[in-house]
Amino acid sequence: METIIKDMERRYPLPPEASAQSVAYALTEFLDVKKNMITQMMRTKSGYVIQCKGDAAAEWTKYIGADVALSITLEQTDGELKVTIGFEKWLEKLGLAALGAVFLHPLLLTAGVGALRQITLPQDIYNFIESSLHVEPIAETAERINPEPEAEPQPQICPHCGTINRPDAVFCRECGKELLDETEEHRCPNCDGLLDGDEKFCPYCGAPLK
Repeated sequence: METIIKDMERRYPLPPEASAQSVAYALTEFLDVKKNMITQMMRTKSGYVIQCKGDAAAEWTKYIGADVALSITLEQTDGELKVTIGFEKWLEKLGLAALGAVFLHPLLLTAGVGALRQITLPQDIYNFIESSLHVEPIAETAERINPEPEAEPQPQICPHCGTINRPDAVFCRECGKELLDETEEHRCPNCDGLLDGDEKFCPYCGAPLK
């Protein structure tokens, strides 16, 4: 068997006045009354599970058998509602299965993937939830990429004598001259020509430099 396909799971912001319970009861009534389906619902540790099935003429029966039901799990966490839809075997004793902690997360048979794509019921279920709660699905966020670690400060090399100095040094420990900031521009005070910083005379106008 193959796990539920990605497009059959959606998350919604849950308004303060709503809950997984209220959505589960409303959805069960929708499937029972509006869709004329056989339904059963139960509470689990993490939310609610609804199973529904039609008669032998149901669209998906030609793919995976008449004893298969559409299962909807509703899980409420941190102000969100996660709704997952998949196929499972219809459980005649759904409550007992849950009490025995043997109820599995919805799984799809390989053929079931094609069946889900052939029927409109999953989309009808999502449409009903969105209409009832007046919300849109939460967009999937891109995977957070760990930021690159900051580079360690590098020792400063004195441009005058070549001595290696501490990264935060201002003056060279060997010759006492000021260490130049590589990002700082040095210009001739006479002609404003761009300098390397270690010249004694300006290469443009010949003016002496301190």
